[in-house]
Amino acid sequence: GDGSDLELQKQQWCRTQDALKGRLVLEDDFEWSLPSVSSNSDQSDARGKLKYIGGFDISFLKEDPSTACAAVVVLDADTLEIVHEEFDVVRMQVPYIPGFLAFREAPILLGLLEKLKINAQHFYPQLLMVDGNGLLHPRGFGLACHLGVLADLPTIGVGKNVG
Repeated sequence: GDGSDLELQKQQWCRTQDALKGRLVLEDDFEWSLPSVSSNSDQSDARGKLKYIGGFDISFLKEDPSTACAAVVVLDADTLEIVHEEFDVVRMQVPYIPGFLAFREAPILLGLLEKLKINAQHFYPQLLMVDGNGLLHPRGFGLACHLGVLADLPTIGVGKNVG
């Protein structure tokens, strides 16, 4: 029945999370730097500056929770001005199961990132922020980790709760 199908699905998702977790980068190895606040600010970093930050979220219709609006908003890291936005109204294909949010939301967010690459590549973000947990997750691999690994971008998870 449905219960055993769900258990099989969860086992598959756990295997996928474990495989992706092996690709997780926890050290700072990006090609950009943040502006220094130290007094020796005339020392220039060989790396470029962080220019664009992409923020992701998905909002669900109260009347129909399987319909959602997914958004990415790109900010200029210096001015915090919005420089680009992409939205998609989507039908959710995967139910919400605690601990497995990434399998519901990551494909949609990655689709938005692809859309952004096509429509405004010059605003492509170097850093992502997403409404969801990263390492603070039952298996140490939440939506932020999942998205970051698949997008190959540093990603910060901003979770409302654990799980």
